[in-house]
Amino acid sequence: MNKQFYTIHLLSANKDKPIVFSFSVTALQLLLALLIIMVLATAVFSYFFLPRALQYNELARQNEQLIQDRLIVARILSDYNQIRQMDRYVRSILGADLTLPSLDSLNLDSLYIPPTVDSRPSDKAIEISYLENIPIYPPVDGFITQGFINDRIFTNDNHYGVDIAAATGEPIRAAASGIVVFSDWTHRYGYTVIIYHSHGYFTIYGHHQRNIVEAHQYIQRGDVIGLLGDTGISDGPHLHFEIWKEGAPINPQNMIYSYRRADISVKTTGVSDGIR
Repeated sequence: MNKQFYTIHLLSANKDKPIVFSFSVTALQLLLALLIIMVLATAVFSYFFLPRALQYNELARQNEQLIQDRLIVARILSDYNQIRQMDRYVRSILGADLTLPSLDSLNLDSLYIPPTVDSRPSDKAIEISYLENIPIYPPVDGFITQGFINDRIFTNDNHYGVDIAAATGEPIRAAASGIVVFSDWTHRYGYTVIIYHSHGYFTIYGHHQRNIVEAHQYIQRGDVIGLLGDTGISDGPHLHFEIWKEGAPINPQNMIYSYRRADISVKTTGVSDGIR
């Protein structure tokens, strides 16, 4: 049986010999089938895979953002856990009359900081750089009348901070950026403010005439947090200032250079004014 062929003649305008193409019916059918398969494959790819390919860059960007968000959440949770660990310790420093509520009893999300008048907008992430965390800014200018003591056998005789004498009503400023974890009255230190600075740093400010900041408020280094006074157990207007890092007291004179040159305490002059 003879095979059937289709012949195509291509004629040129200058009457040259025509170009002839001959196709068998079987070859033509295979070519048409191949074209149909290619068209169907292109349609299927466009319908199922092209949208995913177009969304790849967006999905990659979202994945990167998710990783960054998880890192931020991990850092916040780490800082929050440090605050919880310091909770009982802060209570022991300020005495049994401390009215700071337990962190577990707060009706708040552990990652939420209530907005205040002076705090940053709540729709912005609060970020505190490492340098801003270090308490090296002098809270108040004055003279140190009682220095740091941490070598006594009986802990009640130790003095875990410094007392800085200055005029009543003098502004007291934050030694570093952070979050206020306590701002209220205590029997020993009167009006007191405690600030958490991340990376294990806490600072304590006592004997205020009045406090200006509130608990859970974000403050920056140098912000006024209270006015100097002599509330609590005090023999005169002064600021009691402490620095703690990871549960251990640090001599503020080792952190704040100007306080090294303003020391007139008994350690320097041999005279004590009895201010605590």
